[in-house]
Amino acid sequence: MKKIALLTAIALLLPVGVDAAKPVILKKHGYVVSEPQVTSQYYVKQIGTDLAWSKTRGASDIVVALIDSSADRNHTDLKNVPRVVNSMKGPYTADIHGTHTAGIMAGKHNRFGIAGLAPNVRYHFYNVFYGVNKDKTDSWTVANAVDTAVAKGANIINLSLGGDDYDSRLAASIKRARAKGVIIVASSGNDRKQTINFPANMKEVIAVGAIDSRHRLASFSNMDDRVKIVAPGVNILSLGVNNRFIYMDGTSMAAPMVTASLALVKSINPYLTPGEIDQLIAKMPRASGKSYTELNTMKLLEATARPIHISAPSVWKSRYVNDVKLSVMNHSNLTSSFTLYQGNKKIKTLTPNRSFTMYSSGDWLPSGQYRIVGQVTDGKHKRYTSRTIDYVNTLKTAVSVKVSEEGTFTIHTTRKGTVTVLDSNGKVLYEALHIAGTFPVRGDTAEKLTVILKPTDLREKVVTTSYEPPIIEEEPPVTETL
Repeated sequence: MKKIALLTAIALLLPVGVDAAKPVILKKHGYVVSEPQVTSQYYVKQIGTDLAWSKTRGASDIVVALIDSSADRNHTDLKNVPRVVNSMKGPYTADIHGTHTAGIMAGKHNRFGIAGLAPNVRYHFYNVFYGVNKDKTDSWTVANAVDTAVAKGANIINLSLGGDDYDSRLAASIKRARAKGVIIVASSGNDRKQTINFPANMKEVIAVGAIDSRHRLASFSNMDDRVKIVAPGVNILSLGVNNRFIYMDGTSMAAPMVTASLALVKSINPYLTPGEIDQLIAKMPRASGKSYTELNTMKLLEATARPIHISAPSVWKSRYVNDVKLSVMNHSNLTSSFTLYQGNKKIKTLTPNRSFTMYSSGDWLPSGQYRIVGQVTDGKHKRYTSRTIDYVNTLKTAVSVKVSEEGTFTIHTTRKGTVTVLDSNGKVLYEALHIAGTFPVRGDTAEKLTVILKPTDLREKVVTTSYEPPIIEEEPPVTETL
């Protein structure tokens, strides 16, 4: 049975422990991290995750599977992490390596210790090692964990492990996972070689190499042109067992940084396929002559296409709206909807990239603030977007009356409301609720009428008009001269 060596280095223990006449200074309101140990996590700023947290710290419907040794689930920084723990080999007993890699990704922002890079996603922790501080497992156990993680809904799998030998069973599990849309991230190895370990060397896997705080390749990091992304892996502070904090070196530390960043990407757009993630990484800027990019979480998020988008001006003055663009990413398994709201009241459903009118329930909508809400789903994940607009209805409430034929009047209203028709003595001849538009009313066209429109929209004034029958002048008698 092929053995897979754990990729890590030696851990070093760290003990716990206004003038009105002048303009004023204004600052951006970003996410503030209050973790006592975050200043020792140089990698947080180096990879731009501190800026990315203002956009997202992860979505709870994104699942990351950490296939490693057992994480210390009783560590204060892991205690309240949404998680499932699984042991594929023996008891789930806390181990340094699994605890450290888990902390890099999942450490809670709870003002206790460190700041995990993606604290709000859901984690599945899998133990695949034989016992505490053991550095080897077998590929079939890892394959079993991969299959289980996929079956339990993992979106991303982190493999901070590897070996020299290829195994078809583990390779098949990884290929099946990729085919089902699961992203696989693996560390390249710590053997100072110019070739990377299995399974990182598979084309279906995102291979991660290590750099230091000065952006130099780590001396121990295995590297070849299959490594498309690197992340800090030298002097990395994270969690140790028994509520401690430790520094570790290794590509094992770099891989979960990439995994956490991609978890934030998937939190924004969960419908991205592994191939699209590969393309996203490939488009990231690279240093001259380098075949790899350095991880930058913020740049990844900025380049991530939103699954649903609304483009609209902030103010509308037209009742016929044709300058709103509603778009959804082009994936066949996605369904979407767009809805216009006034406050919490649903006004109408909109069709993507089609003009619409501000006409609803028989009337032109009143001036005020409206909101378009878009939703997209694949049946598993839902994502929303919204746009608030101020609508200015320039159409005034008006009513007019004219004779269409003998004994019939035509009444036209611009707004919905109750129409009352009075005769010359003030007696009600007709009264009914009408939508905006034109309708006939029977009556004596030789008599004076008063027409009153009381709008349903109480913000509009009552308007009145009248009908005066035409004065028919008698022709003088014709006389003949004899």
